[in-house]
Amino acid sequence: MVVAGPKGWLITITLIMRMTSMATRKRTTAAPKPRKNALGGELKPVKRSRKTTKAKPSQPTEKKEQTSSPRPGLSLLEAAHQILQQASQPMTCRQLVEAAANQGLWSSPAGKTPHNTLYTSILREINTQGDASRFVKIDRGQFATSGK
Repeated sequence: MVVAGPKGWLITITLIMRMTSMATRKRTTAAPKPRKNALGGELKPVKRSRKTTKAKPSQPTEKKEQTSSPRPGLSLLEAAHQILQQASQPMTCRQLVEAAANQGLWSSPAGKTPHNTLYTSILREINTQGDASRFVKIDRGQFATSGK
């Protein structure tokens, strides 16, 4: 049976009955269906226990003597700044890494993309320090010193 609803909609009586029965019906939580394995047998619930480890008592450690000697080499960022101060034109990060390695200012600790790391470091310094940065981005991928 079809009845005219609000705004001219046609609603079937069975749909209305279904909607009202769903609204008034109490929701019960049924027991979950047993899980089955690939062969059709039931899977038994597995109790998983947490393995706890007892904290080991802290042992006094010997403090190493801290030396105030500077690091043996420059960081790549410091080496790039030094190279750009000596250079007469802007350089790319690949050129800076090669120049630092050739001049012995910096050696790669087995990194695959030190030029990407240098690029990110220079951009981070430019973005965080603004006008006080040691570097200036001249063109896409090319940097120079800011004269500071």
